[in-house]
Amino acid sequence: MAQNFELDCPAHMTASTKKTARLRGRKTMKLLFENHEVDWPRISAGSRKLLLVVGSLILAGPSIAQEKPTAENPAKVILDTDMVELFDDGTAMLLLDRAPNIDLLGVTVVAGNTPMPAGVATGVRQLEATGSSVPIYEGSRYGIRNWRGDRTNPAVMAAEQQISPIIGWGGYMRPSAGDGIDADPMANWADVYKLKYGEAPSYANVYGLDHPDADGSDDAVDFMVRTVNKHPGEITIIAIGPLTNIARAILKDPTFPSKVSRIVYMGGAFFVPGNSSASAEFNWWADPEAAKISVRAKWGDPKSETFATYGNQVIAGLEANEHSGGMPEDLYRRMVDSTFPGIRKLWLEREERMKKQGKTKFGPTNVWDLFAAAYVIDPSIVLAWNNAPRPADGKPQPIIGVAVDVNTEMGLDYGRSLAFGDSDDPNSKAIPGPVGTQKAAIQNHIDEEEFWNEIVVPLSADSSSQK
Repeated sequence: MAQNFELDCPAHMTASTKKTARLRGRKTMKLLFENHEVDWPRISAGSRKLLLVVGSLILAGPSIAQEKPTAENPAKVILDTDMVELFDDGTAMLLLDRAPNIDLLGVTVVAGNTPMPAGVATGVRQLEATGSSVPIYEGSRYGIRNWRGDRTNPAVMAAEQQISPIIGWGGYMRPSAGDGIDADPMANWADVYKLKYGEAPSYANVYGLDHPDADGSDDAVDFMVRTVNKHPGEITIIAIGPLTNIARAILKDPTFPSKVSRIVYMGGAFFVPGNSSASAEFNWWADPEAAKISVRAKWGDPKSETFATYGNQVIAGLEANEHSGGMPEDLYRRMVDSTFPGIRKLWLEREERMKKQGKTKFGPTNVWDLFAAAYVIDPSIVLAWNNAPRPADGKPQPIIGVAVDVNTEMGLDYGRSLAFGDSDDPNSKAIPGPVGTQKAAIQNHIDEEEFWNEIVVPLSADSSSQK
């Protein structure tokens, strides 16, 4: 006799979640009852409901709880960045340094939107302005294909443009970057600082090949490897630039990824067009080989539930920014008025440059890197993952990953990021990626009200000047 295995789902479930739960519950109970000749009609309604819920959980697997770190137990973080002033790398650093539930152990700089020495110079200026003591480390000056950024051989990039033209960001590799020391990947960061700000830097905690730290770490990669080995299983890496430093750390110490708790990237364009080439997002286009090494690594404990669910990799790609509005002008003004004097000065100088371009609104519109940093501060800002729609009830959906990869074949899709999964249909069979790929969870929709009002504006404020 065919049984009617039905489940009355809780009212708070979305329609798609209810459908998934009912399918899983019916399938599991069909196996349990029909194979063992249990008389379903004789079981009470309450027991049926309980058994169906259990059945749905059996097939669904564990739902991973994303706990917000606390001031008593802060998350240990290393920020790897192609630093710029203010939005978005500079502000990401400020938020992490100011958040009471984050222990920012160090900032490592990589070539990307700016040459590495210029990135160090702007990072130092902002750390000075906030009275910080966080160490900052010089990192990679070029990507793994180092000839792409060689300004002395422009024919290389010109040839690449014939295959896959730059449509937007070109970072330190763009032909129009200029020939001053602020555009030179081999410059001394302190010289760039003097050029940009008209005075010598005063920040002491800057480390590189000619100035190692007290532990002997003499660059970004050395610092990351030493620190992760010192705190195995405890550190979150937030990588918001090209992944050259990360890939070099993996090559230097193959056990490095397994000793990191998780990694959170800003990079990739999986379900939207690129912003450097037509198919590739800038950070991963700038060094696709490094990105491929990183996203294919096994991060954290490979036996953990988090690894099985999302590979201990979270990605803030172009999707979340595409689905979010820019910073509201009133919140922007509140942030500028309440921040540190040195940071406010940089904001006001930016406004003057924009006014000369005829602009009248100044709230930043591209905030990619901040979504990566804010997620670590409070994971509940992410409402939906991968290609799933914004939930109608506005509540964060459980984190789930899909297999991801990066194209490293020189051609139209060089640097393109790929996701192998169909999150529009939660009942579809998982799509395996190519051999060697790992899972990652891609941010898709953000709780913008919480992001701006609970994280960006309050953490940007100079608390010492608040009444």
